[in-house]
Amino acid sequence: MATSIASQLQALKSLITTDSQPQKRPFTRPSILFGPKEAADIDLDTLLSLALSGLEVLISTNERFRKYKNDLFSQKSRELDRELMGIEENNQMNVVISSYLRLLSEYFQLPSALKTLEYLVRRYKIHVYNTEDLILCSLPYHDTHIFVRIVQILNTGNSKWKFLEGVKASGAPPPRKVIVQQCIRDVGVLEVLCNYASPKKKFHPSRPVISFCTAVVVEALGSLTTIESGVVKRVLPFILSGLQADAKGSLDHRAGALMIVGLLANKVALAPKLVKSLIQSIAEVARGDAKDYTDLQWFRTSFMALINLVQACTHAIGTEGCITIIDSLSKLQSVEMFPPKAVDILKEIRDLSGILAGLSKDFNIDKFLAVFLESLVEYSRSDDTCHLTLLSIIETVPVKHFVNRIVSKLLYACMRLSQRKNEPMSSESGTWAKQILVSINKSYPSEFLGAIHEFLEDAKVQSKNEGSMFEILCRILDGNLDLSLEVSDSKIWFTLEHPKAEVRRSALSGLNACGILKEKAVDSKVILTAVPVTLYLMLHVHMHICVTCQLFMFWFLEI
Repeated sequence: MATSIASQLQALKSLITTDSQPQKRPFTRPSILFGPKEAADIDLDTLLSLALSGLEVLISTNERFRKYKNDLFSQKSRELDRELMGIEENNQMNVVISSYLRLLSEYFQLPSALKTLEYLVRRYKIHVYNTEDLILCSLPYHDTHIFVRIVQILNTGNSKWKFLEGVKASGAPPPRKVIVQQCIRDVGVLEVLCNYASPKKKFHPSRPVISFCTAVVVEALGSLTTIESGVVKRVLPFILSGLQADAKGSLDHRAGALMIVGLLANKVALAPKLVKSLIQSIAEVARGDAKDYTDLQWFRTSFMALINLVQACTHAIGTEGCITIIDSLSKLQSVEMFPPKAVDILKEIRDLSGILAGLSKDFNIDKFLAVFLESLVEYSRSDDTCHLTLLSIIETVPVKHFVNRIVSKLLYACMRLSQRKNEPMSSESGTWAKQILVSINKSYPSEFLGAIHEFLEDAKVQSKNEGSMFEILCRILDGNLDLSLEVSDSKIWFTLEHPKAEVRRSALSGLNACGILKEKAVDSKVILTAVPVTLYLMLHVHMHICVTCQLFMFWFLEI
């Protein structure tokens, strides 16, 4: 209400000024198409006829213009006087004019569009009552002379658009840099631009508006050394509306939103809640693009945007043979786990493991893989689809550097499982973990054994009662909670990689004692991967090897 009254007072002030001017110089009228003196000689009926001819051209281009023919451009409109209209009537008129100018923005450079604007200036004084709407409609075309003509008939006063007064004096179209700098000085201008470029209930912004807004936002954010939270809040509506997977907005809006998200993630510490929301939104976009086989480039773009967001917000990656990388913004926006809903969305993407394998060849996606793999491990116990997705990735994607993290997380999860008093364990309790471990051992045997060895050396593990802890882990993983197997995959893993020499010697002796050398009762692949590493370590630390172990080594070399 206060804004409307202020707008009308400003309009009256402008009119009083205009009425007093003819006493000092020849009578003139504000105009876009004509000179001030020439416009004064053209009557309203002529302008309406001109506007209707332009409107017919616009209707032939876009049928949505038709509804304004019997409204803004009706014969009755010739008798309207905005100064005599009440506040409510003016507010209703402003809504109609605003919607028309939004629609017109896409066709602003057409001569037919300018013909309709000329009538709106004369009849409805939109340069006085609808200054901001007129500016926003024409601002994407700031580098044209018609924009200069529009600015020259405006009275910006002390509003946020006062910076355009320089255009009046110079008569030259302002470069985009001028607008970008104003957005940096006054975030209110940035907010208005982002809101104008965001879809409304019955309106979707035009491509020129979206492209212009994207360019301004990207340049403004790129110019800022430090991006305050207030700036993020102002551009957020434009981002979120562009990431709505079910929206009918343009692909340009989506591309712009993805670009801005990547820029923000690398320059400002985003709130964890916002990061999770963005991850889920971009995941939905990627899933939608994956279903559309007409243009796979869009899917690649959206999926890489998701990867970049996660990697920018991931604080550290502990990989074998790689230096740990710490992001300077990690304390505030660290992503340690994918939101469950985001994982549910991603696992629906067809051939996800193949896609990740392909991307890993062209880009460094280690940070993303680390977070995604740990999330799959976390959710795989209770979600069969997550379990299958994880197994597929282990078999398809190069994950050698993450074996230690996966194995450690799995074994600690099994330890926690054994300590739950209120949750009875079944023979299938550790099956999910065993399947993952077997898959890792098959694809990365050396890294797998190294991970087992490091797990056993961990102080937390050694602080437990070793005998009972090993027995429980073996029983959980082997699916045998009541019987103590003399030989099992899990026992071979744990005993042959045990940090204590006597345990390793006992394990090798036990293999012979239980008849493994003769009957090969255990899967030979397990021994083929475990024994060489262990024997090598024993030989190189000058440990005593019993005759049985030597015989076993010779047997191994012969098969």
